[in-house]
Amino acid sequence: MQEHTKRQATRHTASTLRRWMGAALISLGTAFAAQSVLAAAQAWPPLASPVAKPGDDAFYTAPSDAELQAARPGDVLRHREMSAKAYYLFPVKGQAWQLMYRSTDHNGRPVAAVTAVLLPSSAPASNRKLYVYNAAYDALTLNCAPSYQIAKGTALEQALVQSGLNKGWVTVVPDYEGLESLWTVGRNSGQAVLDAIRAAERFQPLGLSGAATPAVLTGYSGGSIASTWANELYRSYAPELNIVGVAAGGVPVDMGNVARKVDGKLFAGLYMGAVSALARAYPEVGVDALTNDEGKAMLVKIRDMCAGQFLGGNPDVVGSFAFKKMARYTSVPDILAVPAVQQVVDLNRLGQRKPGAPTYLYNGLFDQVMPINDVKGLVDTYCQHGVPTTFRQVLGEHITSIFFGFQGAFDYLEARLAGKAVGRGSCK
Repeated sequence: MQEHTKRQATRHTASTLRRWMGAALISLGTAFAAQSVLAAAQAWPPLASPVAKPGDDAFYTAPSDAELQAARPGDVLRHREMSAKAYYLFPVKGQAWQLMYRSTDHNGRPVAAVTAVLLPSSAPASNRKLYVYNAAYDALTLNCAPSYQIAKGTALEQALVQSGLNKGWVTVVPDYEGLESLWTVGRNSGQAVLDAIRAAERFQPLGLSGAATPAVLTGYSGGSIASTWANELYRSYAPELNIVGVAAGGVPVDMGNVARKVDGKLFAGLYMGAVSALARAYPEVGVDALTNDEGKAMLVKIRDMCAGQFLGGNPDVVGSFAFKKMARYTSVPDILAVPAVQQVVDLNRLGQRKPGAPTYLYNGLFDQVMPINDVKGLVDTYCQHGVPTTFRQVLGEHITSIFFGFQGAFDYLEARLAGKAVGRGSCK
């Protein structure tokens, strides 16, 4: 009997050792593969001045399909240093890079995206924190992408990016729309943000602690699309990350309701731009059959525009189409009533998934773009999911509310990075 027990114990020990050795080999292989991918990432020459437009810059050209297929989401594919003094009003003391990394689009296909990463000289030697700022670049062209605008020194939200740098936080500013400029496409944007975090954590010069790095996300208007979608996709797409808080303002919860609110008014161009971007992302909608000759001409004209990027000399979608009605451009009475369009709107509606991190939302009392009841409904939905959610209304309309609301959002994120307890917020 004792001999039998000894043999069983020996077999158990041998089996346990084999499992440990197998796990160790797998871990070693995974680590080696990760190091190999990072080592293979191309180091391009530092960004020259004057800065070439992305269309004339080979850095922004996507790698081959084979290279994308071989990489993991978040792997750095190429990188180059750029001037850390790119901000003409707020010079950054430290280092800055552009990273091209592998992400996944809204159809599940591997794609490339670019992000700017900034390392302030005040960053601590260890236990660094990550601040992800999603700019509202609302673009149909890479000419308005943050990684390019930062290099040029014409990024409109640079003071808000600077807030994180002043705290010594490593800062990530992603081109979350991707190389195809898929503005308003929620899943594409959210996954691009999560993969930008992965890329930053794998980029050794930033000195981060890998996936354990505490990270916070923020963005306003178009940037809130990227921030809130990243939060809703966080647990399913990148559960290894350590996102401790998300703050967003001027959130477009339902694109259809936003379109109805702005149609024929000052911000009508946002409706036109969203139609163009969604038609690019969902060609199956068949937008050509839904537009008249003037609409087809509008879609050609708008494809190289963005919203509010006048500092870079780009044509502005808001100024170009202010007070225009969508019915002027369509061959159907109401494009939003078309079933294929309704399906796309449904796919890009927030609130269909439980957010992964505590959330802070704010909106202007006099916002001419975002329907306030949609935002309040999103807060209620997040609370019902059991996610601590804070909601604040600020005194302002759509443009000024980013400035009136940002400090409260930033204070919230700073508290999350400090490890302070988060209450129920606005949840009853």
